[in-house]
Amino acid sequence: MPRLRLVLYNTTFFLACLLVFLLVFEGFIQIPAWLQVGGRMHPLFLHFPIVLLVIYGLWVVVFPRSGKHETPQWANDALLFGAFSAVVTSLMGLLLSQEAGYDTDAIFWHKWTGVSTAFISLALYSFRDKLLPGLLPTKFMSAAIVVTLLSAGHLGGNITHGDDFLVAPILPDEVAPQVPMDEALVFAHVVQPILEEKCVSCHNSKKAKGELMMITAELLVKGGKNGTPWDTTQADLGLMIRRAHLPMDDKKHMPPRGKVQLTEDEIQVLESWIRGGSSFTAKVLDFPAEGPLFVFASNKLGGEVQEKYDFPSVSDATIQKLTTDYRVIAPLSMESPGLSVNFYNAAVFSGKQLEELSDIKEQIVELDASTMPVKDKDLSTIAGFKNLRKLLLNFTDITGATISELSKLPHLRDLSLTGTSVKLADIQTLKNTTSLRTIYLANTGIPNEGFVQLRKEMGKIAIESGFRSDTVVLKLNPPQVVNKEAVLTGKGTILLKHQIKGAVIRYTIDGTDPDSVNSPIYKNGIVVNDNVQVKARAFKPGWYGSDIAKRAFYRMAYRADSIQLLTSPADEYSGNNGKVLIDGVKSDGDFKNGKWLAYKIVPLTAVLSLPKPVNSKKITLSMLQNVGGYIFPPVRVEVWGGTEINNMKLLSTLKPTMPTPDNRRNDGLMFECSFPPQQLKYVKVVAVPLAKLPAWHQGKGEPAWVFMDEVFIN
Repeated sequence: MPRLRLVLYNTTFFLACLLVFLLVFEGFIQIPAWLQVGGRMHPLFLHFPIVLLVIYGLWVVVFPRSGKHETPQWANDALLFGAFSAVVTSLMGLLLSQEAGYDTDAIFWHKWTGVSTAFISLALYSFRDKLLPGLLPTKFMSAAIVVTLLSAGHLGGNITHGDDFLVAPILPDEVAPQVPMDEALVFAHVVQPILEEKCVSCHNSKKAKGELMMITAELLVKGGKNGTPWDTTQADLGLMIRRAHLPMDDKKHMPPRGKVQLTEDEIQVLESWIRGGSSFTAKVLDFPAEGPLFVFASNKLGGEVQEKYDFPSVSDATIQKLTTDYRVIAPLSMESPGLSVNFYNAAVFSGKQLEELSDIKEQIVELDASTMPVKDKDLSTIAGFKNLRKLLLNFTDITGATISELSKLPHLRDLSLTGTSVKLADIQTLKNTTSLRTIYLANTGIPNEGFVQLRKEMGKIAIESGFRSDTVVLKLNPPQVVNKEAVLTGKGTILLKHQIKGAVIRYTIDGTDPDSVNSPIYKNGIVVNDNVQVKARAFKPGWYGSDIAKRAFYRMAYRADSIQLLTSPADEYSGNNGKVLIDGVKSDGDFKNGKWLAYKIVPLTAVLSLPKPVNSKKITLSMLQNVGGYIFPPVRVEVWGGTEINNMKLLSTLKPTMPTPDNRRNDGLMFECSFPPQQLKYVKVVAVPLAKLPAWHQGKGEPAWVFMDEVFIN
């Protein structure tokens, strides 16, 4: 053993000399690839000196001893092994610091505190016989080791994980200011927070992997050694999205294994932002309401943060009277008096349909008449909707002759005239409309120099000209599903629309993906009388086909009037004591909104009671999958039923397919349990949670959640 200690000490001394040499000639070092492997082992080895030297330092400084100043052998060994591992770790760190991507100023103090730890610990061991443990010099050097060691660790944590990593848990949480949805910017309020949480720890001013920094929009656009992180001309949208989709075991997967990963929802948000032009000024409201970016933003920003209106609501009867098959009127939210109006089917549209809205002209906040044959004379009617905030007239017959009528709208913020015949002089008449924030003028024929002039003259009004190129083929945005409610109580009509004039919508309801040849062409609505998932794509000559827009619709023939939970749900996901399962309202994907019933470990077991026996042949369960949130499908579903609560029989059993490493989508789930028609007064639903998450999941071995929000009886 003494010989081993001597060999280890001499090795440590030699490596310390090598470390001094490398520090002196650091500026001339060229690290070969095989030696970079040793440098990257720095995070692995740094734990050894931390443990050994802290134990030794605490023993010397803190713990009392008898009057005999003798150092036990275990303490000497801890100091020797600590000094050795500190020198090795410093060498590895020095090699690692030579790689590109590290800020010199950030590395400086981390490097020298680490090197000081190695030299002080080696010196203390070398002179251990002369520096007795009970004396002040020994205590001072031992304390110095602990201080420099903790300082090096803190500075290293800042480089790897961001500033104040060590003390972050005890610092007060920063509360991001709430932003109303109608003011939210896609990059600043949705994309940038994702990048800051998942990407900036490796791409900041102190540590820039691949020479890429993501801390500002300017640095993001500048890109790194591989260029800008996105490229819309590539099918996979470029480097950032490509690496996010790589298998976890791939060394190029980003974020790296061991870091907090991007969720599927976050990846879809980044994809939507890039496909939408990766604009740093675009608003969330510019994106389709049913698209992943808008849904994610509404969940994160809080849909409850809405503008307060000072006008009264109108009755539901009035809204129903004015709603037709080709004109949909809906409240902006359950609590808001503001209304949105959407028009469909250009063949039956006329200015009279606008005049018919006089009873609700005070409540109209948003109006979308895109692709309708709206004439210049109709703008005087629209100018009477004094509380209008958002007006979409894309691809209409507007020429701009009466566009000044819109300056009478005191609250108009967003005006979209894409694809119309308006001219430069027409838009100039709106420059004194103080409420206007954005005018969209893509494909209007206004020349580039006209846009330059408008941006100079229009003051704070943003002028969006769209992407202008004669050589790049653009991709259509997905169609919009108009229906607000996902629950159908009888035969229902599903309405689709697209704002690009001439775009053809093709759809499917059989689970297959729509194509440009064989799928049915959407015309005036899709009539359905059962549970269905509509998938739709838009096509137009000279454009790439859009991504698929999809939406599930649920039919509810009979509604239960009471529910009894036989097992207890999680307190935070009690779903109003289970009443969310029978309220006839389909929730969104936000599992924290209080509209879901959730169980873990114990099965979800609920009994629904109907007012009277009904003839039923199908029970549909609406559930949720969110792999990152530990929410999986149940391993087993049972549906029981009968006319007597104590004499129900098993009607159907399902064993849902589990997610896989290649299928981690976050989405709503629809489980249909069919059985021969029979009389039912009571229905019992059982959903058994997954006991242990699979090995590929970050929470492997932990129990999964089961989330349910509705039971439909048909």
